[in-house]
Amino acid sequence: MEISIRKAEQLPKQIEVLASLANQEGYVFIQRLIEEFQSGKNRFDQKGESLLLAFEGETLVGCGGLNQQWGDDGIEDRIGRLRRFYVHPKYRQYGVGKSLLLELEKLAKPFYSALCLNTDQKDAAKFYQKHNYVFVENHPNYNYFKYLIA
Repeated sequence: MEISIRKAEQLPKQIEVLASLANQEGYVFIQRLIEEFQSGKNRFDQKGESLLLAFEGETLVGCGGLNQQWGDDGIEDRIGRLRRFYVHPKYRQYGVGKSLLLELEKLAKPFYSALCLNTDQKDAAKFYQKHNYVFVENHPNYNYFKYLIA
């Protein structure tokens, strides 16, 4: 399986397919990605931010975003946040998520000393733990964290 990772400047029409699949699984965050991108609320276009799309040929099979992490008193110092991370169910267990994650981490290193994210899904938690993200209890903004080593 040949997967290519591309930085998104715009959302492709195929994002609706991922949103539909995610909705069927009970995940609303891809629909939220579309709404926030279209409204301009979050286009992953600030310094140190990226939205990546994973394709097999011309078929969109996954996405993942990197934003600045906002804390209670503004931007948390040099922490990036992984968001809107989703892989098409038929493409899981083939390294698509790993490829997306590694590329996002590579893009993050010049800007951030650490990454965080929030998930309440067991399979997602296992995936992130496998990639050295550590569970954080009682943080108001995220529940997984990883220091990036340059």
